[in-house]
Amino acid sequence: MTPNPLDSVSSASYQGSDGAALHFLERPARNIAAETVVFLPSLFFGSTMFADVLNAMPAEWRLVCPDHRGQGRSESGTLRPTMGQLASDTAALIDALGSEPVHVVGSSMGGYVALELISQRPELLRSCVLSCCTAEAEQQPERFEALEASLRQQGAAAMVEALVATMFGTRFIEDGGEALAHWRAHLAAIDPRIPDAVHEVFARRSYVDMLREIRTPMLLVSGALDRAKNPADMQFIADRVKGSRHVVMDDSGHTPPIEEPERFAREVTRFIASTTLRESTH
Repeated sequence: MTPNPLDSVSSASYQGSDGAALHFLERPARNIAAETVVFLPSLFFGSTMFADVLNAMPAEWRLVCPDHRGQGRSESGTLRPTMGQLASDTAALIDALGSEPVHVVGSSMGGYVALELISQRPELLRSCVLSCCTAEAEQQPERFEALEASLRQQGAAAMVEALVATMFGTRFIEDGGEALAHWRAHLAAIDPRIPDAVHEVFARRSYVDMLREIRTPMLLVSGALDRAKNPADMQFIADRVKGSRHVVMDDSGHTPPIEEPERFAREVTRFIASTTLRESTH
């Protein structure tokens, strides 16, 4: 029987500024000096999207995966789930963990939250990995408006094939198997609160003007088969953030942590290790 990658993690919650109970998964560190990595999930997914990534990360590191406000097991509270609010929630989590600065890994929407966090509280980040996002404001807001309306009117179950085609590349879909079946069922059963999050993703601001001022070490990850965002979007960031590096994963679409979790974990691990090594030699 294949081990469950979530067997090594525990569930906990912390309180948002409005009193909302915000959930996260944690795999504890093996020693007090270990690296802490905070993984921020994509739209339509929660903390469990990183399960296979956690399983492939160094065993001694502390790994934390929150559910964004209004998604997964986190309450909505009284505050809108804007990218700025989700960044404030994440800052509160990092403060509560007591191990700042941390390494932050953001997938898609989680990448926008990470950029907001760099803007709000740069001292909390030791390094940052952005996967399949963009620094620009939404260029096709009408597409997201239509998606939001359809989700409110029809629900996710009626749109599951369109969601699968958007979130995953052709290689993952054609390979099929248990993983695809699991995530198709997940998307079909998406929380009815998700249209609120969809609205805030397309309403996000541009981060272009802040890119050249970023001093946080940064890795950019793209999926070559991504139909939601283009690798050129990530290269745009790499060209403007000094010292950053861009990796394209050939067999991934929009969600590399699910489509190629072991390679994604290797790239993140290598980047964090090189970042800490540079710090120790200066």
